[in-house]
Amino acid sequence: MVPTLSLYSLCTISLWLPGIPSSLGLWTQVSEVPLIAAPGWTDPNPASVEWVRRYARTITVTVWVDDRWSSGILVHRQDQTYTVITNQHVVAFGQKYQVVLADGQRYDADLRPSTDKEQNDLAVLEFHSPDVSYPVARFASSLSLVPGAPVFAAGFPIAKTSASQPQFHFTSGQVSLISDRVLQGGYQIGYTNPIQKGMSGGPVLNRWGQVIAINGMHAYPLWGNPYIFVDGSKPNPAEHQVMRQSSWAIPAERFLQFIPTARKVKR
Repeated sequence: MVPTLSLYSLCTISLWLPGIPSSLGLWTQVSEVPLIAAPGWTDPNPASVEWVRRYARTITVTVWVDDRWSSGILVHRQDQTYTVITNQHVVAFGQKYQVVLADGQRYDADLRPSTDKEQNDLAVLEFHSPDVSYPVARFASSLSLVPGAPVFAAGFPIAKTSASQPQFHFTSGQVSLISDRVLQGGYQIGYTNPIQKGMSGGPVLNRWGQVIAINGMHAYPLWGNPYIFVDGSKPNPAEHQVMRQSSWAIPAERFLQFIPTARKVKR
């Protein structure tokens, strides 16, 4: 069963979901596309992994910063203006920003000034598309998940050769740890999906294709110690070992506050 896209009416637009064939029931106009699923909503019939993969492709964008790329998520539309969220470390020190959508269209993007006093590893880009309408992500809680819950991660890994072009990558895994304390940068969700450099800023999705978090940190970092809580304390050795074995993401609950008109996800 394909999950409905009209669970919570936050905006009304018409769009085409590129790359998803009509056999999946989405080759049509979609109205009342929600930013967030209705609180308490559950569907006993999650989508197929292939459906989630194809849907993830429509909302995951390539973020070009000067001559290098990473990933981002289409999270909001207001008229012809789209909002993309990615990681701060993706856009740091950049001079020129562009995003490439699933249909191959490339748009110049503006980096929105940060209003984040908590110094989360988040950044917001905006671009204008006067001629083409695109789907935006739907969201669900991640902090209410439990270890073992299946999740999917998407993005555009950095290629091994400079001549290569970004290739969409989609991985399956499960939640490994939800920390009761927030790590510096806003990280709180550990998961087993392998995350490569370049997938930072891409979505972590649940079985219904809802974005629950944003990629940002791969397992076994090569340098530094990113496992420091916002209060300056550090995990004990056992916790540290578990953390090193996981990829890490910032939960949707944390980054939705930076998206225009979005409502916070309820746990």
